[in-house]
Amino acid sequence: MKHVIGAFSILFVLLLNVFLCIGMITVNADVAAAKEYKAAVVAEIENSNFNPKVIQGCIAQAAEAGYTLQVLGCSYDAWNEVQMAEVILSYTYCIPVLGISETKTTRGIAR
Repeated sequence: MKHVIGAFSILFVLLLNVFLCIGMITVNADVAAAKEYKAAVVAEIENSNFNPKVIQGCIAQAAEAGYTLQVLGCSYDAWNEVQMAEVILSYTYCIPVLGISETKTTRGIAR
């Protein structure tokens, strides 16, 4: 009986470890996808020369993908000749096994 309890305890710990590892790999993939999406949005805004319709389209596409996107205009110099935009992408960081669910942000600059 002692060996049966020990075997099931080891099996339980092993399964818990497997589910934790799967959760960590999944959340890591979600974070990488959010950062790649932010980089694609920054590139699209730069390539469109800060076109407001493109920016609104990016915000709409981000909402469809489950992200929250903010694009804030910035001025780089005193004469406002250099256009810049701060891109803020919010995404959900969720590990269901541990009950962790937070909203994280990643930022980028479009020049």
